[in-house]
Amino acid sequence: MEKVGENVVKIFIDGIGDVYFNLQKYSTTISEEHKFIYYFDAEGRFMGGFFDGVSYRRGLDNRLMKKFFDKDGSKVKIFVGDEEKRKVIEDVIERVLKIRDALSGNEHEVLERLDEILKWDYKQLEKDGIKFFSVYKPISILPPDQYFSLVLQPAEGCSWNKCTFCSFYQDRRFRVKSPDEFLNHVKKVKEFFGRAIGLRKSIFLGDANALIIPQKRLVELIKIIHDEFPIGKSKNGFDHVFDGIYSFLDIFGAERKSYDEYVELRDLLLKRIYIGLETGDANLFKYLNKPGSPDGCVEVVQTIKSAGINVGVIILAGAGGKKFYEAHVKNTVETILKMPLGNGDIVYLSPLVLDEADEYVRIMNELGSETLDKFEMAKQIQKIKEGLKGLNKLGVRVTLYDIQEFIY
Repeated sequence: MEKVGENVVKIFIDGIGDVYFNLQKYSTTISEEHKFIYYFDAEGRFMGGFFDGVSYRRGLDNRLMKKFFDKDGSKVKIFVGDEEKRKVIEDVIERVLKIRDALSGNEHEVLERLDEILKWDYKQLEKDGIKFFSVYKPISILPPDQYFSLVLQPAEGCSWNKCTFCSFYQDRRFRVKSPDEFLNHVKKVKEFFGRAIGLRKSIFLGDANALIIPQKRLVELIKIIHDEFPIGKSKNGFDHVFDGIYSFLDIFGAERKSYDEYVELRDLLLKRIYIGLETGDANLFKYLNKPGSPDGCVEVVQTIKSAGINVGVIILAGAGGKKFYEAHVKNTVETILKMPLGNGDIVYLSPLVLDEADEYVRIMNELGSETLDKFEMAKQIQKIKEGLKGLNKLGVRVTLYDIQEFIY
């Protein structure tokens, strides 16, 4: 066994070659000759890997996402069927077992990690995926910078749930948990993750619009989080710290909170609020059936920023199709530039996905507006980026948000 970097050791194994083990505090990555790579959390659960030019990522619900590039050079993201999922997972476990059997017995830390991994065969991972749904309602979407957050659900569903382009929360009604129910949920989350909770960098409040919870109840629920987790500073019983709390908030919900209420949330370490502007064009905005208005969103962002909280503003690239193409670009750029954005803020450009967006499709068909193809979509994203390029000097990230990449 040879140490080749901090936390990385190399072992030559007959029939395989050099095998690298990256032994991080909360994860283990195994690489066979840098060609076949797979990784696991601190409990030993398979999380994903890279095999023969194809990337796989396993969700906690035991779905498996496959990513690769097609002939046009476009990235393809699909959830594989049960047969392929089983084949991938069983192949990984067989490889780990072969490596485990080839070791001499002197590689104690490596052996401990491999033994943890081998507790999780396909059947156990399937059971764990079922258990996930006893802890959570489906986690439909997160902002990309929060993919490795610890999601907690003080509320379920979306309080509006009528946007024509969105079908994320149609399978559940909106409701707010009581303090006792939420505390029970938090304890189940902690038990489910186990040591792997250390991989999570922040706390994200779900579902779609948790910050619409009345302030008194919201503060009560956030204080439960502070009692149960180390937020911003170390806490006895934990060997890691979450950097803060994050959440979605729709425009109409944002209008209901005052400056003082946002300051109170900031003091409870709410770090960033993600707001779905979608478009700066007031006419298109109405067809998306979003409550509020683009100007109202500007006012909301001004209030949130003045209270010392960062924002993530989400734009729906391709919204309105060809009929609204120019107005969507022009008015969205103008609306964003009215906002007092700065260091720590993000503007996300999220390509429109029409899966189950039946109402949106019907409206656009009636208006005679064709959907953008992938090349037109890419061009529109680039035009919006060019219009916002001055924000980079202010420390604002303007970046892509592909909802099809998401798996928790």
